[in-house]
Amino acid sequence: MKHGRWLKPLSSAAAIVMAFLIAGFVVLLSGEDPGTAYRALFRGAFGSVTGLKNTVRYSIPIIMLGFSFAICNDCGFFNIGQEGQMYAAAIAAAGAALVGAGLPRGLQLLLIIAAAVIAGGILCLIPAVLKFVFGVNEVIVSMLLNYILVLLTNYLLLNSSIGITGRTTPSSIEFEPRIEAWVLAGLSALIMLAYALFMKNTVPGYRLRMTGRNADFAKANGIRVRKIILSACFLGGAFSALSAVGEILGIYHRVYDGFAENLGFYGMTAALIGSQSTSGLIFGGIILGALQSGSVSLTVMTDVSSDMVLVVQGFVMLFATVNILRILGKRGKHYGLSSTS
Repeated sequence: MKHGRWLKPLSSAAAIVMAFLIAGFVVLLSGEDPGTAYRALFRGAFGSVTGLKNTVRYSIPIIMLGFSFAICNDCGFFNIGQEGQMYAAAIAAAGAALVGAGLPRGLQLLLIIAAAVIAGGILCLIPAVLKFVFGVNEVIVSMLLNYILVLLTNYLLLNSSIGITGRTTPSSIEFEPRIEAWVLAGLSALIMLAYALFMKNTVPGYRLRMTGRNADFAKANGIRVRKIILSACFLGGAFSALSAVGEILGIYHRVYDGFAENLGFYGMTAALIGSQSTSGLIFGGIILGALQSGSVSLTVMTDVSSDMVLVVQGFVMLFATVNILRILGKRGKHYGLSSTS
């Protein structure tokens, strides 16, 4: 039992180490020094105040998306639709900003956040309902929704009142209410703490974890399984929406085409690195955020292309796929969710 307790963290650490080793070998084949490349990455991510700020900036949305994946996965739902949920939240936020333009700043901010959370939650609920009520595979539905929302966002930014005409890159109107960087970091830290306490120290968190591990057992003990699962899926979409809100109100101050590209996969990777541990998930998010932050220094200080960061991220995701396949195998079982759940 003690060995099993350390197996997942060691497996996650091994995935990161192997990814760096293989990426280093790729750098060596290109005629560059892996040690120099990794030192440049580290300095860019942690070697200055600006680097640390950038690492935090890139880590926050990844961690939020990690929570989005983890809370859904804990109840047996493989949430691969986070990118679509972010775009849905962005569209709703832009619409709310347009509608509430005359409201006081505080009310406008609340309206934008509420609209984004509801939109993200509903988009996550669609494949969840189709899976747990009608037996439709959630991965296929979620990926199709991602594709649809990317195209819908592009269309609305070009052909509706939320967009600005005449720009090379489709983008929305500028958001008046903004969230300062330090406020965004503080709120994110509070959300991380609340998530950890909720999952480990509350009755709903325990019921959610019990449902994910054995839905039949949970149902036999009087837990309303379907309600727990659908509530968790809505929360998963809400975390994706919060990630989008942070990017829009705290960083870009507008929605633009492609702002959430690949972020969902980074969040999923962070969650898998965490191996059902909140601290591990946060660590995984920081690692991935540091890679993003350090990529600039890598290009400036060495002759190594910043694409090496994508190589490392790709290999981390590849080795984490071992856990993904195990999860998908476990989730393929029957959940026993009858209409009376």
